[in-house]
Amino acid sequence: MSNRRTLLRNTAATAFGATALGALVSTPAEAQTRQQPRSSDVQQRAEIVAVLRSYERALNASDVAGVVRLYTADAVLMAPNAPAAIGTAAVSAAYTGIFQAIDIDLTFQVAEVHVVSPEWAFLRSNSNGSVIVLSNGVQVPSSNQELFVLQKCERGWKLARYSFSSTLPSA
Repeated sequence: MSNRRTLLRNTAATAFGATALGALVSTPAEAQTRQQPRSSDVQQRAEIVAVLRSYERALNASDVAGVVRLYTADAVLMAPNAPAAIGTAAVSAAYTGIFQAIDIDLTFQVAEVHVVSPEWAFLRSNSNGSVIVLSNGVQVPSSNQELFVLQKCERGWKLARYSFSSTLPSA
């Protein structure tokens, strides 16, 4: 049995090594071809960025239904200093509370988009703008970094996981 394990381990190591070596010794033209995004990748990235733009519009409009519509049924929202909101009912409740407390005016800039499989992708972004605290009318700056994990569903890309944190210095 140990000979069989050794053979399997050596075969896997050889296959991995050959793949890695092939990547190292490819011609510059082959390397450039691999780096060129396929048209389907470009299309998927555009669809993912469109989800972010829809999120930005709904967030800035305090539109709970519009925001929640962008999430998967089993979505997870991880906001700072709050427990994770899991599922659309919890995500809806979280945004209802957020929009009752603050009015948001943010602009998102895409830092990177990676499609990691036909069904999964992630988007990293930065947002800047301001929020108005509704209880006292005070406007404060807002600057965040965000990580979105998206899942492709029957109706296109949706937010499956979302986490963000402030990039402003602590008071």
